[in-house]
Amino acid sequence: MNYLFKILIIFLSFFLISCSDGIYNNPYGEKAKKNFLFSSFQERPKHLDPAKSYSSNEYTFLAQIYEPLLQYHYLKRPYELIPLTAEQMPKIEYLNSRFKKIERSNQHKASYFKYIIKIKKNINFQPHPAFAKSEKGFRYHNIKDNKKYFKLSDFDFKDTRELTVDDYIYQIKRLADPNNHSPIAGVMSDYIFGFKEFRNHLKKSLENP
Repeated sequence: MNYLFKILIIFLSFFLISCSDGIYNNPYGEKAKKNFLFSSFQERPKHLDPAKSYSSNEYTFLAQIYEPLLQYHYLKRPYELIPLTAEQMPKIEYLNSRFKKIERSNQHKASYFKYIIKIKKNINFQPHPAFAKSEKGFRYHNIKDNKKYFKLSDFDFKDTRELTVDDYIYQIKRLADPNNHSPIAGVMSDYIFGFKEFRNHLKKSLENP
């Protein structure tokens, strides 16, 4: 009798567990019941610098940190590029081999394409100590004693500034910097006028400082 009773208890225990609407070792807890999207990646990201990143795992994070000029509208069929930080889609001018503008009807004769992009106003960077200023200038750009700073919350002052087109120009130049070992530098050399020459100039500067 006791033997049958023990079997019945074990059976009922498994039955009650199977009736649960959650997983016993669910790592997400109460968040799983709310409007959250959980994802996973195969390995930890090595770079969160878009100039150095080469892994799709990293771009999962980069897409939430940096805002490009354009983005894809994935709900449209077929999906298409739409402005993000740009005011509108780029205006394209067609140039001949002498960099003279030609009509769109003659675009098949174009040697170069000029993209004119205007960015939106009132887009600010995330508040950061690097932007903090005093009457003498930036507070933390020439820190001599940095032993007390280990995380962002250790800084007493933060500030922000507006995004400018120079920020995008600077980032494009960083792609050409040999020290960054950008995985797309070779591709950009074929599409951005002067990129290859600029990259070669930087290489020579590093070899002969």
